[in-house]
Amino acid sequence: MKPSTLIEYFRRCYRADSYDLSISNIEKIRGDRRLFIADEDALASGSLPRIPLVDASAAELLEQADSYRREKRLVYGCFIVTGRVAGSGFGGRRKLCAPLIYAPATLYRDEDIFLEVDASDVRANLPLLRLLLKPDVDSSVVDSFPTPQWPLGSSQITAMGQWLRQYTQLQEIEELGRWPRLQGADAVAERARTQGLRLTSACSLVLADRSKSVRGVLHELTRLAEDENYSAPLGLLLGQGTGGTAAGASAPEMLPESLSEAQVRALHNAARQPLSLVSGPPGTGKSFTIAAMAIDRMLHGESVLVVSRTPQAIDVVSGKLKTDYGLDAGYVHAGERGFLHSLKAHLDSLLKEGVEPPREAADDLRAELKQTRRQLRRAERRFARALRAARRLGSDRLPAWLADIVGALYRPLLDNDSLWGFQNSIGNSRRRFERRAATYLNACRLERLAALLDRERGNLSLFNQALRARTSRRQAERFGKTNFDVILQAYPIWLVGLDEVSRVFPFDRQMFDLVIFDESTQCDIASALPALQRAKRAVVVGDGKQLRHVSFLSAKRQERLWRNCELQGELPPRYSYRDQSLLDLVSDAIGSQRAVTLLDEHYRSRPELIAFSNRHFYGARLKVMQARPGASDTAALEFRRVDGRRSASGRNAVERDAVLEALQRHIDRYRASPVKPSVGVLSPYRDQAEYLDGAIRKAFSSQELADFCVRVATPYGFQGEERDLMLLSLSIDRDTIRAAAYLNRPDMFNVAVTRAKERQLVIHSIDGGDLPPDNLLGRYLSFEHGGGDSGDQRDFLCRFAAEVSEALAEDGVNTWIGFTVAG
Repeated sequence: MKPSTLIEYFRRCYRADSYDLSISNIEKIRGDRRLFIADEDALASGSLPRIPLVDASAAELLEQADSYRREKRLVYGCFIVTGRVAGSGFGGRRKLCAPLIYAPATLYRDEDIFLEVDASDVRANLPLLRLLLKPDVDSSVVDSFPTPQWPLGSSQITAMGQWLRQYTQLQEIEELGRWPRLQGADAVAERARTQGLRLTSACSLVLADRSKSVRGVLHELTRLAEDENYSAPLGLLLGQGTGGTAAGASAPEMLPESLSEAQVRALHNAARQPLSLVSGPPGTGKSFTIAAMAIDRMLHGESVLVVSRTPQAIDVVSGKLKTDYGLDAGYVHAGERGFLHSLKAHLDSLLKEGVEPPREAADDLRAELKQTRRQLRRAERRFARALRAARRLGSDRLPAWLADIVGALYRPLLDNDSLWGFQNSIGNSRRRFERRAATYLNACRLERLAALLDRERGNLSLFNQALRARTSRRQAERFGKTNFDVILQAYPIWLVGLDEVSRVFPFDRQMFDLVIFDESTQCDIASALPALQRAKRAVVVGDGKQLRHVSFLSAKRQERLWRNCELQGELPPRYSYRDQSLLDLVSDAIGSQRAVTLLDEHYRSRPELIAFSNRHFYGARLKVMQARPGASDTAALEFRRVDGRRSASGRNAVERDAVLEALQRHIDRYRASPVKPSVGVLSPYRDQAEYLDGAIRKAFSSQELADFCVRVATPYGFQGEERDLMLLSLSIDRDTIRAAAYLNRPDMFNVAVTRAKERQLVIHSIDGGDLPPDNLLGRYLSFEHGGGDSGDQRDFLCRFAAEVSEALAEDGVNTWIGFTVAG
């Protein structure tokens, strides 16, 4: 099959699937997260560019918009449609209260609170229009709905009214004639109680779940389907190319942090393979590895784009670059609040003030690092020889005469002062190397930036002018004249949400040396293709046993789209848009196992917290790096059985109270501590999660919640996240066992139980024995979570170790024989 036809199939799947149900019923959105506009629509009519909000709830809405800027988005909706339509499944009739037209909005404080609308992204609510269609009208007709242009005018309103009258069941379309005069929340609520689908001239500001930015992706997929000159990784993914290795080098030994053997292999693949895969179970350092790849490529003069569907994953990588690796500049976090303003300020400062040269030359630092590395390796080798000698001398296998000879040779290495000296030397060398490596990293950046300013100041100035352009047309003209290769030399690492790539970068083939996809199981294939086209090489990072992307596209519709593209035969499972993630397709496309890396060292949690997932999902392959005897007197995993009942609305009040009590104890315990352990509150069920969120916000101040980084969400809100303490509310009881079937999803359950670093409290209203034997929750509640240490100790036989243990025990010293550490 032609790759261009395959891309067109994915484009049609994406278009059919890319709608947002979060604003289908704004009455379901909490009252403090929505606000109706009074009197007149001055924004959509173009009378005012911004309007003040004097309603007291505006301040609360502004605070929540700031708190939830990653998960939710302010939306300004016009022309509210109310009524009921046929639902799917067991839902019966479905209630609607949704805007016909909407656009992203922004609240900000300038003495008063003001509201602005993003006029460049005004949309018709296509999913709503599909629901309103007359029974005999094909759903494809929604593509002919008049495209809204801001500000709205009378000709647009007339055209929309004619379309609605011809194709939909909507009543009282004459309400369009009232606009721009508006009715309020009471009028909308009254119409919602009446029969039939009705239109109201009303406008509402709502804090809705973030919608997908589909317009740019669809445009770029269209261009991609018309172009057969694909990047190396995209060609490989589409069945073109051999996937041979490319010339490239990596230097993990120059990074400020130590890497495992698996992480080093991942860096080598990122430098050499056109397409490689990194499989990272929970807590195995995926974000740490991604940051290492990015810095390694930057040190080799290359550009890197890190993308992810989830903003949380991007935030974590940003933190690793800054905190773990000490990178002061050189990366752009496009999802960060105010990133455009900070980028403008940094670029303006560069052009007007130049770059302060580093105190030490990068070449001198590099030479010093290599010397320190050699000293470190020598100390490690001497220490290893001393340990081998100690083992030989302590063995009963050596004859006495040979033991005397070996002892004479190695005695200088084996006295206490020498052994402790080796250890101190290794520790000091390691600390010095890490400090100097961070200095070297930033010195390289400054020197290259200074050289770039000398050579390409005109291009940087043009980019600065484009960022500051007042109109999108002028900005596009200046971007068109800018050499983006120069910009990528100035800012070699970019962290961008997958749905923002088309907004931030031109659609240029292979513009980045390396593109890294994080949390790739949550990435659908279609939206990844434009980012892959921008890559010379690509690395896909994820875990097939964690949450996958959610598609509302039906299997029948998908098969029909396959046939409509005149693709031969049945739809191959590997090209199933609804079932396959980017990680799945890349795994199918890679021809050599050398391009695949498994991160198998688990760093996040104490052994009890990962034991169940390690056994049930990963075949006990994970090496738990925090496994150490007597590490803490506090149990890492606690189960608390309560007599809760799950209501018809999906809420469990007893479990809510237990969560509030546990959270209060935690906050009270660490209130005066300078370091406040973070808290996550998770329920697999959205109704219970929202119930807990509302209760927690009432019970605790916003300052307390911020101090302890409290987050309340379902597993979908926690993938890529971690907290010191996790509080789990499972919600179900013996009378609602049927709801436990949802908990039997391995990807969802695996994420739910692996977010804690130090402690996890599982609050449940059901026993494991009440559930079917194959139910994951039942197995989790009945599992021995001790980490398996005792079994290892029983299997370890050593008479001398037993004698030493007995002697120490007589003096009251705890001992562990054969304790497994890191696998």
